[in-house]
Amino acid sequence: MSRVVVVSGGGTGIGRAIAAVFAAEGDRVGLIGRRADMLERTLHELGAGATAFPADLRDASEVERVVSELVHTLEAPSTSS
Repeated sequence: MSRVVVVSGGGTGIGRAIAAVFAAEGDRVGLIGRRADMLERTLHELGAGATAFPADLRDASEVERVVSELVHTLEAPSTSS
């Protein structure tokens, strides 16, 4: 069973490395960061299980927006019988 993992700062440095580990384990990864270009580069390296969410988490309205997008995009499929 794969997990859903959200990594802020996922486009560069330690965040990027953490995202790569989870993606390699087959998890679905949401990348958050201010620099869309770096997120896109990381997204292409990680493959289909990753999704980029450009946002500046210092801005409360951006936090609300990105949380809404994350939930909508990465929510787990229904397991009803």
